[in-house]
Amino acid sequence: MKPIGRVTVRDKALKSITGRHPWVFSGAIRSAPENGCAGDIVDVVDTGGSFLGRGFFNPNSQIAVRILSFEDIDCGTELIYERLRRAIDLRKSLPEYDQITAWRMVFGEADLLPGLIVDCYSDYAHIKFHSAGWESMKADIARMVSELTGCAGVYDGSDPDMRSKEGLGTENRTLSGDDPPEYIIASEHGRQFKVDIRNGQKSGLYLDQKFNHQDVLRYAKNRKVLDAFSYTGGFGLAAIEGGCSSLTCIEISEAATRLLEANIELNKLGTASVTVKTGDAFEILRDMLSDGDQFDTIILDPPAFCRSKSALVRACRGYKDINRLAMKLLSPDGILITCSCSRPITDELLLRVLWQASVEAGRSAKLLKFAGQPPDHPVLLTFPESKYLKCATLFVH
Repeated sequence: MKPIGRVTVRDKALKSITGRHPWVFSGAIRSAPENGCAGDIVDVVDTGGSFLGRGFFNPNSQIAVRILSFEDIDCGTELIYERLRRAIDLRKSLPEYDQITAWRMVFGEADLLPGLIVDCYSDYAHIKFHSAGWESMKADIARMVSELTGCAGVYDGSDPDMRSKEGLGTENRTLSGDDPPEYIIASEHGRQFKVDIRNGQKSGLYLDQKFNHQDVLRYAKNRKVLDAFSYTGGFGLAAIEGGCSSLTCIEISEAATRLLEANIELNKLGTASVTVKTGDAFEILRDMLSDGDQFDTIILDPPAFCRSKSALVRACRGYKDINRLAMKLLSPDGILITCSCSRPITDELLLRVLWQASVEAGRSAKLLKFAGQPPDHPVLLTFPESKYLKCATLFVH
């Protein structure tokens, strides 16, 4: 694909672009093609006309250019195919690939394919097109993904909210092959999950926690376990497999609760008594505290409390509050596994919030492990935004 023109950036943007960050924000642009349309390929140049990069242009988005290449090369289907192949081959090379049937095969900018997400659940691929540049290539992308994965069907599950930021509408539909069934059965370390890729949040399963789920096995045996924000049971099923004496799950979504209960029945693991509560985790934890309940292991995996720095202060209050409640509910020498998927919350900031929560709870806490996202969600070093997941395991006195 040939560029339709040039985007000239202000000097203040040079450090970011020469550092190979793949986003050019609208405020950094000095001039752009007057006839440029969303999805066009443009060259990014400095005020002297020197080439800096080539990528997708979108005058309707705050991210005005998503850079595909920092070299003066053709950004056509051959380049896209090669990047898809390398991304998918990376996942297939992982030692656990044969043990799990649900993977993120392409992680957008981290795989040098900005705004493109490809998840595979058993025999079906679920694609999110979150950049206008992919609009004219949807059929090609579906064909390439089908060829490279051997999947039975490819489904467009793009997020309407993400696409609206690009000025795009959304039509979720099958792009090639078979229509996905109502539920796909995906396997994770032997545990099975019903996945609804057409209607499920996060396309039906939290793929980024697959290895953190395993950590629960060592902290479950003969313990009372509380799994808050349980979604469809990723952590909860691991707790049952690990031999917990009881499991209490909290999930606000009734649809997710139904899948959680179906997944517990599907796996028939262990002999633990299981209680599922539908409602707001903050309120339920406060009620439990008032009732004098205690748990030996508590898992917190809330949704993102903030997506931008403008909401950071309120988000930190939320994280501190929920972790303070959890620490108060823990029995002596209990285990707290607590997560954050909010990108603006750094590792250091989360640990500071947990320290403050422990002080307010009147408990001492030791960090046993600090984990992040799995290798199918790689972090591109020149794109720190690709690092987002934090998972801390604490020993609480």
